[in-house]
Amino acid sequence: MRPLSRDSSALVFLLGCATALGPLSTDMYLPSLPVLITLFGTDAAAVQLTLSVFLAGFAVMQLVYGPVSDRYGRRPVLLAGVVIYTLASIGCAFATSIEWLILWRFGQALGACAGVVLGRAIARDLYEGPAAAHALSTMAMVLGLTPAVAPILGGYLHSWFGWQANFYAMATAGALFGLCVLVFLPESNQRRNPLATRIGPMLHNFALLARHAGFRGYVACVAFSYGGMFAFISGSSFTLRTVFGIDETTFGYCFLLIVVGYIAGGFIGVRLTRRLGVDRMLFLGAGLCALGGTSMVLLQLWIWGTGGGHWFSLIGPMMLFTMGVGLTMPQGQAGALQPFPQMAGAAASLMGFIQMTLGAIGGIVVGHALNDTALPLSIAIAAMGLATVLSYLLIVRRQQSTGG
Repeated sequence: MRPLSRDSSALVFLLGCATALGPLSTDMYLPSLPVLITLFGTDAAAVQLTLSVFLAGFAVMQLVYGPVSDRYGRRPVLLAGVVIYTLASIGCAFATSIEWLILWRFGQALGACAGVVLGRAIARDLYEGPAAAHALSTMAMVLGLTPAVAPILGGYLHSWFGWQANFYAMATAGALFGLCVLVFLPESNQRRNPLATRIGPMLHNFALLARHAGFRGYVACVAFSYGGMFAFISGSSFTLRTVFGIDETTFGYCFLLIVVGYIAGGFIGVRLTRRLGVDRMLFLGAGLCALGGTSMVLLQLWIWGTGGGHWFSLIGPMMLFTMGVGLTMPQGQAGALQPFPQMAGAAASLMGFIQMTLGAIGGIVVGHALNDTALPLSIAIAAMGLATVLSYLLIVRRQQSTGG
């Protein structure tokens, strides 16, 4: 069988599956998190660390996969990452303590990261300008299907077979995806750089990227919007269970509503980006993030003052926030990568490193701040939403107005 052509929708779908390894790994086992506290005799902060350490591993490998793929090609590096991911997923299923689970989760991240970095880099190799934003928006919609299905499937797998079944499912998905890459994915890097993995040139490339005002602004929008979404991912299972009293399977359907917002944002991006441009769509997405976060805090303050409350007071505003994320991330990624065709891997790596580092730090803070209300989680999400829109207004728009 021949590799897919660049004009094939199936190729964009395959790239979306590459980026989906990350959310599959974070979202499928979310319904099991409260149970792991009792199973391993630990606390919420330690169990939440299985999420934050995953992002930490992701952040570290962002700086590795991009330059390595700039030198050796996207396809072989992606295949190596998928093998690591599949083996580590099996290791997670055999973990006998929270410490071993944390360790194997770190290994899982080392492999899954390849899909996110190289999916974006391959899209940049193949597409330009609005076409790149369109492809990334399409990938975002594919990506959005994973968190829609994963928590629901994870809840049922947990109920039927136990928490380990989720990690066996991840290993199976990794193996099947690796087979598809081996058979269908063409090599997209036609400008291999033999100096890309040398420390000096790597640091020079990262410094060049960091000095670019547009890159900083777009990456800040991506990182803060993702930070708000990851704050919800890391704290929602505990908050919805303890504050609103829902069970594992109901949590999956609550998460589905969140993903509906994300998919809606991605769909709007696909439909309107070519007509309105990257920056207008980015501003719309950032505004929705800020609006969703602030409305969530106001609702939780009202509930805290009056007593009672319903889980939709958290889920409704978060749907608005994730709609903003579905708009913000593809546009921000396209804007950040566009000026750097000869080091797309390095640019994707640095962007992902900043994004995942911020998410990991935010997740740890949220894990330690959780209490018997939804206020800590809501405040964290609102702060990230406001930071997203300020990043656009103070950096991206200012840089555009000065012609920098």
